[in-house]
Amino acid sequence: MIDPDRTPAADPGDAFEEYFWGLLRRRYSPADLVYIPAEMGGDCGIEGFSTDGIAYQAYADRDSANLRHRTDKQKQKLYRDTEKLKKNAVKLESMLDGVVLQSYFLLVPEYHASELIEYAAKRAGIIRGYNLSFISSNFSIRLKTPHDYPAEFQAALQDDTAKVLIHDLEIPNDYISEFEGNKPALAQTLDGKLEQLKEQIMSVNIAPLRNKLIRAFLVKQKIMDSLTSWPATWEAIELQRQLRQEHLELESELDPTPSNQRILGLIKEYEKELLTNVGGIRPGDAQRLAMGQVGEWLMRCPLSFGGGDV
Repeated sequence: MIDPDRTPAADPGDAFEEYFWGLLRRRYSPADLVYIPAEMGGDCGIEGFSTDGIAYQAYADRDSANLRHRTDKQKQKLYRDTEKLKKNAVKLESMLDGVVLQSYFLLVPEYHASELIEYAAKRAGIIRGYNLSFISSNFSIRLKTPHDYPAEFQAALQDDTAKVLIHDLEIPNDYISEFEGNKPALAQTLDGKLEQLKEQIMSVNIAPLRNKLIRAFLVKQKIMDSLTSWPATWEAIELQRQLRQEHLELESELDPTPSNQRILGLIKEYEKELLTNVGGIRPGDAQRLAMGQVGEWLMRCPLSFGGGDV
C-alpha cells in the first residue's frame, strides 16, 4: 500500500499543460474547443472550454515533496480556481456565450487519494449553490489524467508529439533482498558475471554495483508494467529489445572489449536506440530502461564476457 507521506511525488516536467491541450485538440475540432490563455485576460478559473459543456484547467505542480503534499496542493488549486467562477461570473458568462457548463475537469498528471474525488464532489455542490447562469444543475467536478484520453494520447505517441509520463519508480531496499530470494538463479548468474568483472578491475566494489543493477532491473520492470496502458510504445520497446538481444548474443562470442567498457557502452547504445526508434519515450525513462535491460541481460546470459556464459 502506498504511503503518501513517504512516497516521493514525480516531477511531471514543464510541458504538461501544453501536451494535455494537445490531446484535447485531437478530440475536438477547432470550432468546438476554446483556449483562454492567462496572458490574454484569462485566469477566470478555467483555461478553456469545449462547446459540449466542459471547462478545463490544467495543473502540474513540480515541487511537491511527496504524494500527501501533492494531494493537498491539488485540493487548494480546486478551491482557488472554482471560487473564481463566482468572482468572474460576468466575464465568464460573456466568454461562454451561451454554453452551459456540465463539468469542470482538473487536468493533472496523476492523483493518488480518494479524498480528492470526495473534495471535488463537495466543491461541485458548493458551485451549484451559487446559482450561476452558466452552471448546470447537475454540474460536476472531475480529476482527469492522460489515461482518460487513450485514443488521443496513443495518436500523439505515434507521431512523437507526446511523451508517456511514468511515475512511482521508487524501489525500496527490501525489494532487492526479496528479489534475491525469489529469483536466486538470476542473482547467482549476476554474481558470477560481476566476479569476472572484478578479475579485470580489482578496484571495483561488487556489492553496491550488484544492488544497483538489481534495482535498475526492477525499475525497468515497473516501467514496462506502466506501459501496458500504451501498447504501441510497449511493443516498440520490446521490438528494440529483441533486435538488440539477437545481435548481443553474437557480440558476446566475438567482442574482445573489456567487460566494464562493454557494459557502459551497451547502456549508452541501447538508450540511443530507444530514443531513436520508440516514439513517446522520455530521455530519463530511456536511460532507466537501458540500465535495467543491461542488468537483465547480465542475469539471463545474452551478455557474457570472454566468449561464453558463466
